[in-house]
Amino acid sequence: MPPEERKRQLVAIGLQELATRPIHALSVDRVAEIAGISRGLLFRYFPTKQDYYAAVVGAAARRLLRAAVPDPGDDDPLRGIVRAFVSFIDRHGRNYQMLFHGAGFGYDPQIREIHENVKTTMAVRILDATGTEASTATTMKVCGWWSMVESVAIDRTTEPSITVDDVVDFALRTLPVVLT
Repeated sequence: MPPEERKRQLVAIGLQELATRPIHALSVDRVAEIAGISRGLLFRYFPTKQDYYAAVVGAAARRLLRAAVPDPGDDDPLRGIVRAFVSFIDRHGRNYQMLFHGAGFGYDPQIREIHENVKTTMAVRILDATGTEASTATTMKVCGWWSMVESVAIDRTTEPSITVDDVVDFALRTLPVVLT
């Protein structure tokens, strides 16, 4: 198998494994076994276990960013963006939290960079959806607001009395204060 195809296969297996276990429980031995390769060969593609984890987290982040967009023709793209993100967290909250905030991964420089990229991308989408100019100060404030939205969305997964729409409504009520 060509190297890039093998790397994609290994990352895809990691993503499949994340559906049933948190990233800290992801075993490179199991991934290698599923791929039909040796553990040593896996490390030819990813020099360290952390590099492999970062590749899987990066792929998961790209999936999130592809999902966190409004439906085409949505008459309220701002609501659509926030709802798509909160709904993604609703479906993947435990794993999302473990990817970016759990088991020390939130302190890993590669994982922090991936998380910051997600946050900045979402902030830019919010600024675009509101027609707000993206100055340094405004982008920073919206990134902070987005961190709050992320936190509330994660917390909501353990509190069934709060709905996805409750989180979306709260987020959209607080955004104007951030933008003024």
